[in-house]
Amino acid sequence: MKHIFKLTLLFLPFLGFAETPQLLTIDKAIEIALENNFSIRIAKNTSEQVNATWGSAGMLPSVNVNANYSITEAPGDARAFARSRGSVELGWTVFDGFRMFAAYDRFKSIDELNSVLFRATVENVIRQVISQYYLIVSAEQQLKSIRQTLAVSQARYDYVLARFELESASRLAMLNARVDFNTDSSTYRRSLEQILSAKTNLNQLLARDINTDFTVVDEIPYARNLNFNEIHAKALEQNTDLNISRLQALMVESQKREINSLLMPTVSLNAGYDLFVLDMTSRGLFYGATVRMNLFNGLETQRRRRNAQIAFENAQHAESATRLNLEAQLRLNFINYETNRDLVELESENIQIARQNMDISLVRYQLGALSALELREAQRNYLNAINRYTNSLFLTKLSETILLQLAGELGK
Repeated sequence: MKHIFKLTLLFLPFLGFAETPQLLTIDKAIEIALENNFSIRIAKNTSEQVNATWGSAGMLPSVNVNANYSITEAPGDARAFARSRGSVELGWTVFDGFRMFAAYDRFKSIDELNSVLFRATVENVIRQVISQYYLIVSAEQQLKSIRQTLAVSQARYDYVLARFELESASRLAMLNARVDFNTDSSTYRRSLEQILSAKTNLNQLLARDINTDFTVVDEIPYARNLNFNEIHAKALEQNTDLNISRLQALMVESQKREINSLLMPTVSLNAGYDLFVLDMTSRGLFYGATVRMNLFNGLETQRRRRNAQIAFENAQHAESATRLNLEAQLRLNFINYETNRDLVELESENIQIARQNMDISLVRYQLGALSALELREAQRNYLNAINRYTNSLFLTKLSETILLQLAGELGK
């Protein structure tokens, strides 16, 4: 009993959170992250910026008002001449080789890209929240098993210590039992540290006080029968990285069209009203048209067209590379998902066998029918079985989450 009290005191420094933590479900954690996370806030603000307008593409006319007032004094002449002038001018480019339409398409692609980037940020944050949340669940499952083996080590140490005091057990046996007990105590403390660190990381993702304590559910649910063909089809249509590459290729293609428009003439209309006052007032309406076409600019247009073509080809290669990488990630994560899903069922059976073996080994050890080394091996087997099970369960959930993200289904 005194060792339990000492152990409790040992771990009190790790209990620095609130005294009555509330249950945090994964749905609530995602809800808080979507509302508070700063990366999501920044991406949302960026996605609300508007770039595609008729004005930004140069499709609308411009109107300017000009005014001027001046006084001129001639040398040796007492007279001073005052003059004033004002005008309203309108200019409108009605044809520029379709550059304005290409620019509008490019700005539309930028707006769509910002929306997709916002979606990608949301997916990344949700994946991180799910991963961190179930890392805590997995760590707490392992903590329970460590607590059980620690109880066995404590029972063994108390048993050997009592026999040592009665001079029926050697000092070496007592010291070995104490070393194993201290080793398990250290493992228990490390596990507590891992849980507290994971909670801090999750609180950071949720953009709230990092000292906020909470409890999590006991199990890690996972999809048992994901269909690869369905995920693959959705990924080719909805994957954010692939859509980003497609939009970037469209932007480069629009830039290429803008540069090609430099080979064509520009037609502008202009009109205005002019008022001029000197000794007398004159006013009048003026209007006209301007046609402008570049004939030679040092081959600058040809250089820009050549570079634009190279950029367009690179964008197409980048899109193909993104698609190939997506195919590989889908295949690799689905293999991981299937492997760990099968291991979960296998290790679940191993846990029951290892626990029974550890309980029986403790009884036999106390009866003198089993050595300390064999009891310690039973403890290790149980801990290893728990660790393999929780790791497989966590990796199954992680692979499932990544597959849903690749398919563009995460958060829907």
